[in-house]
Amino acid sequence: MKALNDKLMMQDVLAHLRDLMNASGMAIQHSNCKNMRAVVTKTNERTTAHQFEVFKYMNDNNMYPIKNVTDTELREAIAMHSKP
Repeated sequence: MKALNDKLMMQDVLAHLRDLMNASGMAIQHSNCKNMRAVVTKTNERTTAHQFEVFKYMNDNNMYPIKNVTDTELREAIAMHSKP
């Protein structure tokens, strides 16, 4: 059996966090209980924070390289996705 390296482990963590975000999104849509919605919202906030920490770790260690876009590219992307 092949051992997981840091990148594969972090990708697995990101996949788990993505699945948790999807599940919490479904839970919030199907609950009319104020207390349950508060719990799901708090869980979602923590999950989002964890996801960003994993992303930062991966980015800092060249496991998740990102391309910085120019202001023009950003405006074009926003305009393209905001058309009715």
